[in-house]
Amino acid sequence: MIESFTTDAIWISIAFLAGYLAKRVHLPPLIGFLATGFFLNFMGISEGNIAIQVLSEIGVMLLLFIIGLKIEIKSLLQKEIWASASIHAVITTLFFATLITLATTLGLAGFTAISFKTALIIGFVLSFSSTVFTIKILEERGEVNSFHGKIAIGILVTQDIFAVIFLTATKGEWPSILALGLPFYLWSFRWIFFRLLKSIDHGELLTLFGFFAAFVVGAMSFEVVGLKGDLGALVIGILLGNHKRAKELSVHMGGFKDFFLIAFFFEIGLSGLPDWGTLLMALVLVVLVVFKTGLFMYLFTRFNLRARTSLLSSFSLSTYSEFGLIVAALGVHAGWMDSQWLVAIALALSFSFLMASPINHRAREIYNRHKATLMRMNTIRIHPDDEPSNLGDAEYLVCGVGRIGRMVYRQLLAEHPGKVISIDYSKSMVENAQSQGKNVIWGDVTDSNFWQNVDLSEIKMIFLAFTNHKSNLNTSMELNKIDHSHIKIGTVCEYRDQARELHENGVDFIYNYREQVGKEFAKEFMLYHHAEEARTEELS
Repeated sequence: MIESFTTDAIWISIAFLAGYLAKRVHLPPLIGFLATGFFLNFMGISEGNIAIQVLSEIGVMLLLFIIGLKIEIKSLLQKEIWASASIHAVITTLFFATLITLATTLGLAGFTAISFKTALIIGFVLSFSSTVFTIKILEERGEVNSFHGKIAIGILVTQDIFAVIFLTATKGEWPSILALGLPFYLWSFRWIFFRLLKSIDHGELLTLFGFFAAFVVGAMSFEVVGLKGDLGALVIGILLGNHKRAKELSVHMGGFKDFFLIAFFFEIGLSGLPDWGTLLMALVLVVLVVFKTGLFMYLFTRFNLRARTSLLSSFSLSTYSEFGLIVAALGVHAGWMDSQWLVAIALALSFSFLMASPINHRAREIYNRHKATLMRMNTIRIHPDDEPSNLGDAEYLVCGVGRIGRMVYRQLLAEHPGKVISIDYSKSMVENAQSQGKNVIWGDVTDSNFWQNVDLSEIKMIFLAFTNHKSNLNTSMELNKIDHSHIKIGTVCEYRDQARELHENGVDFIYNYREQVGKEFAKEFMLYHHAEEARTEELS
């Protein structure tokens, strides 16, 4: 027992230190977790592999469940998503398979020759992009709900569906006849779950509900009928995705998913140590990420997306995938490929994160610098992500239609009817607001093109009312690049360091709601108290 606790303490300590150091140099912590697995393997500390494997499986299922909660089925049916993902997967798989077959036939990097069929599996693995990395990057930039963010997430979900289908098909056995009853079974649980979510509080019961939905109703039911449990977790997430508490459940389960996925990255590191040949192969593969990124950029523009949307989406997808490692691990377990390939792919994954992280953090800067060249890729047709240039008679512009933006819009509309307009980069939120008769339009206010092309001559005030600080900050940075001397800009924030950032980027008025809520509460309560006292005196 003591030795077990000692081993666990070593894993946790090294993982925390490695993850912290990775974060300090602006890299995803999971790079540190991968490094921890390789380090532990190098040091010969590999006890508890079975426990790590179980924890990693839990992490993967939770990952798929949370992805399912965020899926908008309607968006997956758009050709720029399903067609781009499908064509990209086919071309990338064939491209990598051809190069790998040629390289191993020539004996490069010490890898033994493999068949083209095996090379196709490896190429399929390399065609995926990292879900964890992409979501983290979009969250850090405040762009999860942006148009290009939705495109990237849609591509990831489509890729994950491809992978889950592959994993299910390679189990080597036909599903049970009972699988035909799954739609009725799941739909009945959806009805029950929707009602349960209305009555469950925000604490431990919500946590237990998430695990029950993902593992028991989702994964276990699929396993029982001979289907891959991962697919069940994804499907039950999709069925719950349009509930009004789906976002809360996703956030609530996200911490557990992140923790359990640490074991997955440990497991990859413990799978084997790289030699010089494996390291060389990984470096070659990471250079070839440029091909994946460029192909995404080309396909997106051919499907009529603007160059900016295409570039930002492509940069977000410019990695190899942790889910691809799952497929690779299956290939090693089934004897289709040598474990040397799993190590090479794991290293290539880490290196792709190292390369993609700084590029994504400078994505807007790169676009603005090369805008003239990149815009030549635009088609001459109307684009689904074209932005407005006319704000009508509006004098007050509200950026964001989330929780804060809705309240700002309502207050301004009461005082200045017909003079208020809102804008947001989430098409689903905009469509919902428009269905309620609100003057809301779609546009990306973090896009320099929008501010350069839109007519702001009548606008007096701009309210940056996104609930995400990064969105407000990015918008203020773009506003800072144009002449807006006749416009006052106000925004909200939660912390003092955020207020400093916003002030440095030219925001005129900053409302720190964390500090102000106590003052507002005291003020409103005192007004209520005095009104009650006055009413009592009148009655007496």
